[in-house]
Amino acid sequence: MALQLSVSDFVFDSNIAFVPSLLPDELLYSWLARVAALNAMGSPRDVLQQFFDCRTMVPSVDLPSRLLAMAERLGGLLPFPNLDRLLEDGTLLPYHRPFLTDATYSRVHQRILHGDGKGLKTLMGRVANRFGAHPALRSCPHCLADSWDRHGSMYWIRQHQLPGVNCCITHGVVLQTVLLQARTHRQQLILPTRKPVTQPAVWADARQLRFAQMSRDFVVAALPVIAPSRRAEIYRGAALALGHRTRRDKVDFPAMTNALRERFNDFQGFDHQVRLLSTEATPLGWLRHLFEKPQRSLHPICHLLAIDFLFGSVAAFKAACEASDLDLHAPSPHVPSIEQAAKPCASSSALAADYEAALRDSSLSCRQVAASIGRSVTTVVAWRRERNIPIHERRKSLNPAVIHRILEALGSLNSLPAVAKQTGVSLSSVYRILAQYPTTPRPRQDASEADIAQLPVRRERWMAALACQREEMGRVKDARARASADYAWLYRHDRAWLTSANSSRARPIQPAIDQPARVDWVGRDAELSQLLAAQLDALRDEVPPRRLTKTRLLRPLGETMVRSNLGRFPQLGALLDKAVESAHAFGKRRVDHAIAVLAIDGVQLQLWRIRRVAGLRQWSQALATYANQQIDRFNAQNSFPSNSLP
Repeated sequence: MALQLSVSDFVFDSNIAFVPSLLPDELLYSWLARVAALNAMGSPRDVLQQFFDCRTMVPSVDLPSRLLAMAERLGGLLPFPNLDRLLEDGTLLPYHRPFLTDATYSRVHQRILHGDGKGLKTLMGRVANRFGAHPALRSCPHCLADSWDRHGSMYWIRQHQLPGVNCCITHGVVLQTVLLQARTHRQQLILPTRKPVTQPAVWADARQLRFAQMSRDFVVAALPVIAPSRRAEIYRGAALALGHRTRRDKVDFPAMTNALRERFNDFQGFDHQVRLLSTEATPLGWLRHLFEKPQRSLHPICHLLAIDFLFGSVAAFKAACEASDLDLHAPSPHVPSIEQAAKPCASSSALAADYEAALRDSSLSCRQVAASIGRSVTTVVAWRRERNIPIHERRKSLNPAVIHRILEALGSLNSLPAVAKQTGVSLSSVYRILAQYPTTPRPRQDASEADIAQLPVRRERWMAALACQREEMGRVKDARARASADYAWLYRHDRAWLTSANSSRARPIQPAIDQPARVDWVGRDAELSQLLAAQLDALRDEVPPRRLTKTRLLRPLGETMVRSNLGRFPQLGALLDKAVESAHAFGKRRVDHAIAVLAIDGVQLQLWRIRRVAGLRQWSQALATYANQQIDRFNAQNSFPSNSLP
C-alpha cells in the first residue's frame, strides 16, 4: 500500500509569494534553495524556521529530515502530490532502500519524517567502509548551461549527487565539485553558480560512466527492501553461474576478487579506490561480507559494483529478484505508512491531532498537558522541545545570596534539616552545597546536644596530643595513635577545625645527607651523543621502516631525564634535529622499501602496489610524484616499459 497522505492535508502557514516549478531530476534541497532565493527570505536561520519550523537544524542535501513539519509549513506549495512521491523523487532514499532491513528502514522512515537527521546516515550504512557520509556537491557545467537556457535557473541534479558518481552521463565530462564549508554553508541552502569555462572539459573514463549509469538506473528502479539473506542467495547464485565456484560448490572468492579487479582496472579514477582495494591482507574484503555476512552494513557502492559484475545491469538484477519470488511492487509489511506514523506511539515523537493541539497550547503547562493526555511530564517536555515549543524552565532558587546564607547557617552547629528550613531550600540542596564547599566549617552529620557538649573537650584533648608529640619531635600520625578516638570524632563532626589544627603542626626536620657531586653536563652530553649515533644505523635498517621520531630516539637514552635537561645538551640537540624524520622523508623511505620488496618478488611496479606495500595512512601529491620518479628510474635501469601514473 503506497503512502497517500497528501501535502494539501496540512494547514498552510507561509508568506511565500512565488513558488517555482520542480525541474527535471531536481532534489528537494535544490527546490527549497530556489524558493528561498526567489523570495528573498532572509538569513539562513530565518529560512530554516520558515521551511522546517526549526532554526537550529542542519539541512541535508540528499536525505532531508523533518518532512512532516515542512509539509505543515508549506502545505500545498510543495511540488509533490504526497509525501510518498517526495521521498521517491526528491531524495536519495530509493538508492539505499534495497540494502536495508525492514526494521532499519522503519527507523529511517521515522527519522526522515520527524527527526532532526542526527545519526541517520550512520543508521543507513553511509559511513560504512569509510567512504564519507557528506560528499561535496557536484554539477556539470554543460548541464548548468542547458538549465539556464531552458528554464532560466540552475539547480542541483539528483543523479550528480549519487555517492561515488564523479561524471555526467549526458555529456561524458567530469563533474565540478563545491566543497561545503562547515563555517559558511552549515545552515545555508546554496545553489550552483555558473563559472566561466577557462579550461577544456575533462572527459570521463568509460568505467566511471558505466558506474554512473548503474547508479542512476538503480535510483530509477526504486526497488523495495530486500531481505539480506535472500539478497545473499541471489548474489551466490549469480557468482556460481559465472563459474566462480570451488570443488565443494562454494563461492571462489580469490578468483572472483581477481576478476572484479580486472574488470574495473583496480578502480582507477574512482573516488574511493583506496578504500575499495583495502586491505592488503585480504583485498576487497567487503566482497566476502556481501555473501557471508549480509546483515552487516556496507556502503551501496559495494553492492552496485557486485551487481554490475554479477548481473551486468540493474534490470537483470531486478529480474533475478523477481525469479526468487520477491514481491518487488509491494512495500514491506513492517514499514509504517505516513498515516500510521501520525498515530501516538511510545517510541515515536509523532502524535495524534488532539495530542498536537494540547502540546501547542501555550496556556497549558507541561504538567497540565501530561495529566490530560496520560503521559509523564518528562515525555511532554521532550516532545515540546522537539517541536521548539517554549516551555517554562524550572526557576533557579540557588542564587549567590542564598548560597551565602546556607554557608553561614552551615557554620553553626544546627542540624542539616534545620539549615534547610531556615534558608528555605530542600535538604538535597544543602547536601549539594556541602559537596561543593568541602572546607565549610560544619560537621557532615547532624549534631545533637550531646555532640555540642563534647566539642570543646575533644578539641582540648587533641591539642594536648599534638603538643605532646611536638615535644618528642613526632608526627601527626603518632598523635593519632595516642588519641585515635578524639581524632575520629573530630574528623566526623569538626573536620574543618581538625584540618586547620593539623596544618599548623611543623614537620620534623630531616637530617642532612651527603649531597652528590656536581653533574658533568659536558661529559654527559658527549656520552649521550655517542650512544645515539651508534643506534641510528640500527634504527634506519629496521624492516619495515619505522619513522624516527624524537620519542623513539630518546627512549633508549632515558627520555624523561633528557627532555627535562635538553637545554644542557647542545651536541645531542643538534644530532636530534638531523636525525628526526619529517612525514615526507619517512614516506620516501617507505616508498623505497616498497619498490625493493616488489622488485625482489618480480612484480611489475605500479603506483597502487607501491601504496599498498608502503602502508602509509596519508599519501600526498609530492609523495606520488617521488614514487613515479622512482618507478621510471627503476624501469630505465632494467629496460622495462614505463608504467608510472600521472
